[in-house]
Amino acid sequence: MESHELFSALFDALNAKTAQEKCALTQEIWQNFSNFSIEHQQAILPLGIPTFAHFCPIVPPHKVPQGKYLKTDLNVAHLLHSVAHIEFSAIDLALDCAYRFRNLPLTFYRDWVEVANEEVKHFLALNALLEILGFRYGDFGVHTLLLDSMKNCNVLLDRIALIPRGMEAVGLDVNPFLCAKVQSSHHAIKRELLETLEIILQDEIAHVSKGNVWFHFVCEQEKIAPKERALKYFEILKNYHFSFPKANAQFNINARLQAGFSAEELKMLENEIFLSQNPK
Repeated sequence: MESHELFSALFDALNAKTAQEKCALTQEIWQNFSNFSIEHQQAILPLGIPTFAHFCPIVPPHKVPQGKYLKTDLNVAHLLHSVAHIEFSAIDLALDCAYRFRNLPLTFYRDWVEVANEEVKHFLALNALLEILGFRYGDFGVHTLLLDSMKNCNVLLDRIALIPRGMEAVGLDVNPFLCAKVQSSHHAIKRELLETLEIILQDEIAHVSKGNVWFHFVCEQEKIAPKERALKYFEILKNYHFSFPKANAQFNINARLQAGFSAEELKMLENEIFLSQNPK
């Protein structure tokens, strides 16, 4: 493959018009990463509308069907679609992290392109299960919360704290909750869905771990002492009004520790959850 400019390829993937195009372009970037050149002087362009807005109805978050009870194909399809949308949005979160921030080590770009490629894998697996049930991504309403948070966070340290070490880390907490919900059902695709959720959990631990590495890298660059980093992380989350889902106040401690969270950070986050749910 000829040498191509990485940031142009990332921008094209971010602005793809269909899910198939976005997935294919992302996979191509990852498979041919070593053939791409990096020109840091290229302008950083604003993003257009998200890919999913071309074929998904956009609704308020509380209107997104969640699949509360997994009794029928439609119930399971609602759950699958909701999770598939998170994974599809996560492709853009990773692509944009690689596109928007410049003059960083090559491993930074490789890490986030790899993450984007793995989010493609998750999305395609979930969409395949949707299609088994006679549905597809775009059949139900979706929200823009993840993309809105991304667009409002263009400082590198803040982005790393908020996305991989914030939102993706919440995915580590939610995963066991989802698995328990699926495990208690009797639906025909129960086994396949549980296997997919397990793959997602293991990959997401690695994604959050990458976020941990780059969070500390940027802290080092900005001369934020190790003993001050937990407070800095917590300060960033509060600045962006980050909140955890009430249903998942229980942290996945083992997964978060594997991903590089410190005991101090976990204690601070647990205290915040307790205080938010038990106001004076």
